[in-house]
Amino acid sequence: MTLVEKFTALRKRQGLSQEDLAEKLSVSRQAISRWESDSTLPDAENLLEISKLFAVTVVYLINNAMKTTKTFP
Repeated sequence: MTLVEKFTALRKRQGLSQEDLAEKLSVSRQAISRWESDSTLPDAENLLEISKLFAVTVVYLINNAMKTTKTFP
């Protein structure tokens, strides 16, 4: 799951519109829309505020659940 997918799911789970969330984060609704359309990403300060608001870690938000194969010597 990508940051965009997590962010959108968390917002919807809380029953917040893009406008509601924008107000809570002191950003524009357009910023929320751009984040959710993956055209831009929230900066570090906004990621921290998002993590606090949704009670998740920043690591959770930015860590994609992708399977990787690691080769160890």
